[in-house]
Amino acid sequence: MTLSTGPVRAAGTRPAAARGGRAGRRGGRPGLRAAVGVVLVVLSVTVFLTVSASRDGRRQVLLVTRDVPAGQVLTAADVRGVSVAVGPGVDVVEAGAQGSVVGRPAAVALSAGTLLAGSDLGAGRIPPAGQALVGIAVKAGSYPPGLRAGDQISILTTDTTTTLGTSGSDASGAEAGGAPVGARVGGLVVGVDAGDQGSSDVVVAVQVADADADDVARAAAGGRVVLVARSVAR
Repeated sequence: MTLSTGPVRAAGTRPAAARGGRAGRRGGRPGLRAAVGVVLVVLSVTVFLTVSASRDGRRQVLLVTRDVPAGQVLTAADVRGVSVAVGPGVDVVEAGAQGSVVGRPAAVALSAGTLLAGSDLGAGRIPPAGQALVGIAVKAGSYPPGLRAGDQISILTTDTTTTLGTSGSDASGAEAGGAPVGARVGGLVVGVDAGDQGSSDVVVAVQVADADADDVARAAAGGRVVLVARSVAR
C-alpha cells in the first residue's frame, strides 16, 4: 500500500485558485457600480451648474411694447418689464427705472419687441424741440379722475370767449386768434399737481405742439377748457 505525500483536501472542495477566480469576479461588480455612480454624480453637478448659471443671468429689464418714432416722448404704455437672460456688458434698462424713462424722448426709432437700451433715450429735456409746456388749472368736472403723467389728452374749448387754434375768429366775428368753440388740441400730460388741501382743483402740465401753445395758454387762463383723456398710461 502506497501513502500519498501530497496535500489532502476534503471531498467536493475546489482548489483555492478556482475559488479565488470566482471571488474576484464577484468583487468586480461593486467597482462597476461605483464607477457608474461617479459618472451620474458628475452629470448631475454639470446640469445643476448649467441651470444655475442660466437662472443667475436672468434680469428684469424694459421691453418696448410698440413702435416709437425718434423724438417722441415715452409714456408708461410704451415699455414694460420682462425677465430675460442678459449677458454681461449688454446695454439694457432695468425694469425698476421705468419711472425715470417715462417723459424722456426716444433718441432713435424704437421697434416693438426689442429691449430698451440706455443709449435709446435722449436727454431728459421737457419739452422736446417743436413742443411747448403749458400749465392748465382745471376744476373738478373739467378733467377725468385719475389723470396722470403719460396720458394722452385732448384740450377742448367750452365757449366763444377764448378759443384754440392758430388763426380764425370767434362766433361774433371779432379777431380772437383762435378757432371756433369746440376746437380740439392734442396734448401729453407731463405732470399733475394737486391744489390746496381739500380742494379737487388741479394744475396739469401739458405738452402741446409749439404752434398751439399760445392759444392753449390763453384758453387756460380764462378757465374755459376741458380735458378729455384719449389714451391713458396704465
